Amino acid sequence: MRLTILTLLLSVLLIAPACGGGGGVARNANAQAPAAEAKPAQAPASAAPAPQLPRSATCALLPDDEVREVHGEAPAEAQGTEHSAGALSMSQCFYRLPTFARSFNLEVTRAAQGAPAGALREHWRKLFSPEAVEERARRREREEAPYRAREETLKREQEAGQVREGGRRRKKDKEAEDGPPRRVEGVGLEAYWSGNKTVASLYVLAKDAVVRVSPAAGEEEDVKIRKAVELARRALRRL
Repeated sequence: MRLTILTLLLSVLLIAPACGGGGGVARNANAQAPAAEAKPAQAPASAAPAPQLPRSATCALLPDDEVREVHGEAPAEAQGTEHSAGALSMSQCFYRLPTFARSFNLEVTRAAQGAPAGALREHWRKLFSPEAVEERARRREREEAPYRAREETLKREQEAGQVREGGRRRKKDKEAEDGPPRRVEGVGLEAYWSGNKTVASLYVLAKDAVVRVSPAAGEEEDVKIRKAVELARRALRRL
């Protein structure tokens, strides 16, 4: 009897550790692996900013209130550009007014950096010296000579009752013919109104710059000249 009891106790002691170890293995097998660390979402790339229109220092020469004093209304916008041509540097600004016929372009020409002395004066001489003006007039005469000869031939044939195929006369736009520069007093060192009745500009020589005011074609010539002179005077104060 005593031997049987001892045998049962030994069996219980041997089975208990085995059951405990098995339970530990089960727990380890059922344990969940730690969740992978989440990566932060990348923000979408922002759109590139829209390119800005090029501006120029010339757009600052005429404030809105001064343009309003001359034209009766302030600019709706002013767009400027800068560029170079040989020994000269040009800066211009187009002032667009609500009434487009009053819009105008302002250009300032200076000698470029490193340009030879007298480059600006030479530019002015090529524009308005008597020799340059006469040379342009002679060139226009040479260009017009073939057309004048043809007009005379057609006129003689018409008077003789002859009709030539394709013998229509060339229509000449008197409004678009450039006349000689017109001297303008009271602004800058020297000034000229140059062009034609449709498209023309006021050129003003200052100490170290040439200012050009080009009005739109919507007003009478005398009105355009008067306003261009006033705008040039105001711009010259800030050069």
